[in-house]
Amino acid sequence: MKTAINMMNLKEKILQVLEMKKFTYADLASYLSISESELDYALENNTLEIRTLELISKELRIPLYSFFRENFEGFDFEKEPYYNVNIWSKEEAKFTLELKALRQEIEELRSEVRQKDLLIDALEAQIIKK
Repeated sequence: MKTAINMMNLKEKILQVLEMKKFTYADLASYLSISESELDYALENNTLEIRTLELISKELRIPLYSFFRENFEGFDFEKEPYYNVNIWSKEEAKFTLELKALRQEIEELRSEVRQKDLLIDALEAQIIKK
């Protein structure tokens, strides 16, 4: 079954998510077990199968429906909270990048604490020896 959505738009969305997730187009093609040129051809000629799109959504860990939605107007978020994730909004991308930066900063701080703990342990061992 072939999908009839705007394929250039789809490729742009895929590239955005790849960039956000720090994956390359080559990584995605490799995961799909096809060449980059085969993936390009499928996207450019509207021949991408829905099951391939499903594999892409699984690899990128985003909902399949997100490729088909331009916005989320008209959804009742109380009834369907799952749809509250708008990965295409600039705010969502900004928050995703900020969260990643904060996680990296936390890991750096943890590493610094571990180093200081080792230094304290070494100093305590020296004091005990004296």
